[in-house]
Amino acid sequence: MEFLQAAINANREIYDLLQSLPHTLLCEQLSRGYGGDISVKADIEAENIFIKHLGKFGKIYSEESGIVGNGDNTIIIDPIDGSKNFISNIPYFGTSTAKEKNGIVTHAVVANLSNGSLYIKNSDIFQKRSLFNNKQENIVPSDFSNIGIFEKSYKSDKLHDFLKSEHLKYRSMGALALSLSMAHEVKFVLYEGPIREFDIAGGWYICEDIFRFKNDNFLLVSKDKGIFDKISNFIKEQSVNGFF
Repeated sequence: MEFLQAAINANREIYDLLQSLPHTLLCEQLSRGYGGDISVKADIEAENIFIKHLGKFGKIYSEESGIVGNGDNTIIIDPIDGSKNFISNIPYFGTSTAKEKNGIVTHAVVANLSNGSLYIKNSDIFQKRSLFNNKQENIVPSDFSNIGIFEKSYKSDKLHDFLKSEHLKYRSMGALALSLSMAHEVKFVLYEGPIREFDIAGGWYICEDIFRFKNDNFLLVSKDKGIFDKISNFIKEQSVNGFF
């Protein structure tokens, strides 16, 4: 629980920081980060906060700076998940933290900093909480969702037509770890493109109890086996035929 609480405390500090500084200052472009994207001030400030709170638990592996510190555990972070949304004032962005040892994730906290939702998981706790109050609830699959999330859909050629033919509605939200953490609440989460560990480590662990598929170019998660089978079989068939 100590790691989870430290990650929650870090997210509270990051939220306060984003509220206190001018948006134009937080969007100032700095250098190109370890993950290949241009870092902005919000990314670096959030990373520093995470290092301060989580560095004692192990070495930090961050999208911005790569490996920082040392230790038996690896703390995988995306300081601002959906930073392009943040820059564009689109209210869907957050953070992702995961504690890993020997290649196995054991703890994760993914935050939606636009509405204060926290998705928290370890071997004992699997909850959605709020940054702003004491509200918390166990995470269980929702029976009410009728829309999926298809991240990076704008780069896809064939999946659009397939999803349309199956009458599967979706949105492209722009924050992968956060979208994966919401897999219990939506119809499915689909991603097409290069996969980086700091983009998925926390969210992938949070949705490990439902149906998941991953290869070099695709991620798919769904609580609905019928939908999961339809999409995953299509991806596998197209891959075998050389279309993906």
